[in-house]
Amino acid sequence: MVQVGRGPLRVCYVGGGEEVADWIRAGFERVDPAVTVVVEETFEGGLERIAEAQQRIDPQMRSPLADTEEPFDCLVCTDDAEYDPVAFVDAVRKKQDELPIVLFAADGDEVLASDAISAGVDDYVTTDTEDPTGVLAEHVVDLCSAYREELSETRRGKRAQRLLAANPDMISVVRPGAAITYQNETITEVLGHSVDDLKGTVPYDRIHPDDWRRLREEFYDGVIDKERAPSAEFRIEDADGDWRWVEARGRNLLDEPLVNGFVVTTRAIDERKRREQDLEGYQRVVENVGDPVYLLDPDERLTWVNRAFLEHIGYDREFVEGAHVSRFMREEDLERGRELIADLLADRDRRWGVFEFATQTVDDEVRCYEANVAVITDEDDQFQGSVGVLRDVTERE
Repeated sequence: MVQVGRGPLRVCYVGGGEEVADWIRAGFERVDPAVTVVVEETFEGGLERIAEAQQRIDPQMRSPLADTEEPFDCLVCTDDAEYDPVAFVDAVRKKQDELPIVLFAADGDEVLASDAISAGVDDYVTTDTEDPTGVLAEHVVDLCSAYREELSETRRGKRAQRLLAANPDMISVVRPGAAITYQNETITEVLGHSVDDLKGTVPYDRIHPDDWRRLREEFYDGVIDKERAPSAEFRIEDADGDWRWVEARGRNLLDEPLVNGFVVTTRAIDERKRREQDLEGYQRVVENVGDPVYLLDPDERLTWVNRAFLEHIGYDREFVEGAHVSRFMREEDLERGRELIADLLADRDRRWGVFEFATQTVDDEVRCYEANVAVITDEDDQFQGSVGVLRDVTERE
């Protein structure tokens, strides 16, 4: 099936007499690109033919079972047929407000031209020129090409609107002066604000007063430097008056005529922020407990240790964090630890396991520790490392 806007240009000529139709066809045969001319002789026949063909432009109007012809790119009517050309144009325009229409008239009747233009004709070509059908063909090709380009732009715009409307993120276009000119419906689902209430408003009005200055500076840098893609996390007020954490990323499209603004993609990060805040709270507690605590990544490197860990072994944090655990553990102890990790991963009902190891402090003192170890996994149950809480058992040894 040929797509709309592909293949030869299609023109519907509605007029009387096969000789005139052949004359017009001959004019179109001399132009490039190729033009297919379809002829209808009557008022009713022309309206029916156009209405049926133009259904192909709108996918929702197409029947998958009907083999309808491709839509027309232009309509040509004449003043020498057995119908009123002005009435015909008016009837077409009631159904087809975009289709280009050209009136091919016998002479330059000003009254006819005025009435036709008022009815919705796009161009008026007379037969009193040296090459009337050649002039007609050139005018029609220009109109057809512009029409197809406009249809293409319209389809791209509608496709983009559908994609934006279905996007799970909140999409906004903010123009100079910080006014919102476009907002997709996702914001209603996430924050409860209606799109109509937001259009034309300033987004900073709903941003937390402790965050808005930092956010404005970050995005202002993106206005100055077009290559910069600003991003920020901040709190925004929802329709219920609650503060919600969101993450926004921007792209400067001020120079794009169809956008003329800053495109901002925003997503809610409340859950992530709560996890981060919980983790920070846990770390503050763990940092101040008396027992040494460490985190290992899957490659057995120490990614974090608390203050008690550093006090026990005597090394600086810079020396410890990032180092492989073998720097502080003998090979036989390391193997026991690996076996414990493997057992914990194999038996997910076990939350903790215990093994002992010896280490040497910065003062060359050998101390023994009991390590209570748990594995860390992500949401997909993939191994992300381990956490250990140590107890000094040197005196027991």
